[in-house]
Amino acid sequence: MTHEFLKIIASYKRASKKNVRTVLATIVHVEGSSYRKEGTQMLIDEYGNITGALSGGCVEQEVIRQSSSVFSSNCPKVFKYDGRFRLGCEGSIYILIELFHPDTELIDLIENAIQQRQPFSLSCSFLTDEISKPNFGTSFEFKDITIYHSNYEKGSNNLVFTQKIEPLNRLCIFGIEHDAEKLSQMASFLGWEVIVIGSEYSAVNSTDFPFAKSVVTLKPEDLDPNLFCKNTAVVVMSHNYSKDLRFLLTIITSKVRYIGLLGPVHRREKLLNAILDMDLLIDDEVFDKIHGPAGLAIGSKTPEEIALSIMAEITSTWHTNQKQAEYACFLNGKGLEDL
Repeated sequence: MTHEFLKIIASYKRASKKNVRTVLATIVHVEGSSYRKEGTQMLIDEYGNITGALSGGCVEQEVIRQSSSVFSSNCPKVFKYDGRFRLGCEGSIYILIELFHPDTELIDLIENAIQQRQPFSLSCSFLTDEISKPNFGTSFEFKDITIYHSNYEKGSNNLVFTQKIEPLNRLCIFGIEHDAEKLSQMASFLGWEVIVIGSEYSAVNSTDFPFAKSVVTLKPEDLDPNLFCKNTAVVVMSHNYSKDLRFLLTIITSKVRYIGLLGPVHRREKLLNAILDMDLLIDDEVFDKIHGPAGLAIGSKTPEEIALSIMAEITSTWHTNQKQAEYACFLNGKGLEDL
């Protein structure tokens, strides 16, 4: 949800420049089932304009209505939206609404953390009572500093919901052909940070990939290893066997979570056999994250459909890994941050 939070920050900055007040609405507790889960947020300005959504579209008007009392009183509140009677969702959500007016220091800390790909946390103080209370609110905790927004009161009898804002998921695309541009567009739409990589002789620039954060052309051997972290997926689609092999040799032992290879099975086997023949010290589990042909088998034919199938497979891999990590933490009695 990091990309959703960044849209909220960007919207707040635009409103602040116009001296328009805003409130932040956060789902802090769920009973039963709901369309969105704890941590989902929405920004509302004093004219009723919204950024983000707390549901599929059925809760938002009530949130706007409830926010009017926060604008008038300057006091945070919690209200309960019971979907069992209104929507048939078989669950209820508790929503914290608070004035949102982060100062320049907090905005800088958020933007610097995102730029440096450093996680940070949000903690919401609340009660599951439909009341207004001055010490409801959200705090922001960074690596070396905690900032209390609103009137957040540490150590009170309030309940606290905490969520971690992770670095943006990153997709590195090795290839500059038409299908790479469609994959870049699809990934960007889903909130991924996209890096497009061409070989050293590629004639391409950022205007060719308007949805990518950056476009680089260089020898695969000169790539910055910091691009390939645990929050990174890689798709190799240069349509050139020798270029693909050089690139794979560069990233095969990195911490990336997914490597997708475009092309048929026999092309994947040829690439992997070439890597094995080099007697590199590669753990067997590295090959478990290599997918080829990349994408779910949905009968894709067009570049757009291929992009859809690839992002569907990457998304599935991400959520499967998350569930496995949560289960491992449960067995070991640890938090995700300990992994």
